[in-house]
Amino acid sequence: MFYDQAVVKLKAGDGGNGLVSFFHTKRVAKGGPDGGDGGNGGSVYFETDDNINTLSDYIRKKKFIAGNGEGGGSRKKHGKNGEDLILRVPLGTIVFSVSRNGDERFVTDLNKKNEKIIIAKGGRGGFGNAHFTSSSRQTPRFAEFGSPGEEIEIKLELRLVADVGLVGFPSCGKSTLLSRVTSAKPKIAEYPFTTIVPNLGVIRRKNSSLVIADIPGLIEGASQGKGLGHEFLRHIKRTRLIVHMIDALSDDWVRDYLDIRHEMGEFDKSLLERKELVAVNKIDVMDEGDLKYQISNFKSKTKLKKVYPISAVTGKGTDELFNDVFRLIQKIPVPEINLKEEKIFTYKDVDENLFEIKKVKSGFRVYCKKIDKLAQRTDFNNWEAVERLRDVMKKLGIIKEMKKQGINSGDLIWIGEKVIEY
Repeated sequence: MFYDQAVVKLKAGDGGNGLVSFFHTKRVAKGGPDGGDGGNGGSVYFETDDNINTLSDYIRKKKFIAGNGEGGGSRKKHGKNGEDLILRVPLGTIVFSVSRNGDERFVTDLNKKNEKIIIAKGGRGGFGNAHFTSSSRQTPRFAEFGSPGEEIEIKLELRLVADVGLVGFPSCGKSTLLSRVTSAKPKIAEYPFTTIVPNLGVIRRKNSSLVIADIPGLIEGASQGKGLGHEFLRHIKRTRLIVHMIDALSDDWVRDYLDIRHEMGEFDKSLLERKELVAVNKIDVMDEGDLKYQISNFKSKTKLKKVYPISAVTGKGTDELFNDVFRLIQKIPVPEINLKEEKIFTYKDVDENLFEIKKVKSGFRVYCKKIDKLAQRTDFNNWEAVERLRDVMKKLGIIKEMKKQGINSGDLIWIGEKVIEY
């Protein structure tokens, strides 16, 4: 089954906890702290794979979790890092982050072979007590918790990477043409919407090859979601060149041509600027004189300089069409999808040493990136660990500022959801 959209949740691994441990052996009475650091949590990556052409792996399974880091060991042994999770997606996958209120924000466009990016970063492992020894703290009896891994909701949208896109009304012969000029075997029948998913094929000329996408038939109103067009118009966006197919048996070629152009423009006006070749299919069942008249009339009313009369069934005219496709496409760069990441400044962008203090009913609330991170790794049931947190706050000038604002003994200091007493 072909799927070109999916929404999933990703969870990077949590960092492992540091260990509180002291070295003991017969010959050494006081060996000192030897608790090791926890391992880092695994991160979540997306990697393109040109052997995949659908997002079906992300339809049934909705949550993907990387491995957690292991806790530190005695004798300063570092915990094992969590295993990274590499999720493979088709070439042409666009990634959006989804906020809690449902807003989508462009993250990246995975349109290169074997491209790999990190999406959710694993949590940092906590330090063991061996990390905290100093001249003034020779036997620390505390260690850090590991940091939680990032958790994010992602929308994936597949936009096929094809050089040539075949467009036209249902049953105009796009699938037949694809099967004629490539080794693709799309479903073909004499009724509308035989093609309900995009088909891809490769056509070769000497040392060159092109990928062709047969886009499901468009109808009037496709850009508003009628028929199948709304679901698949997005796949035309990457194509360098469009082959617009007209059914020679239609009672009005001009109407068909303009209607399809209208729907493309309603969806994305830039598609109307894309280089286009127009082919009239099914000439094998037309009278030659009538065909010449129809083509002349069509060119006159549409102002087209050239139209390619072809028969996808017999192959007549297809060589000339695709010789020109190969010639023209060498001059056409791959169009950029106009999805630019807008820089939105968040808490992550703030200098971690900057802080803000606000007076609340029960005391004071501290906003500081560095202290927030440290509080996550601090064991608030261990007085030495809390003292270390206070020391860092003192070095940053937070305690001094709270004194200026009138903090008193017994007042509470809120850091995120954690609280300590002054």
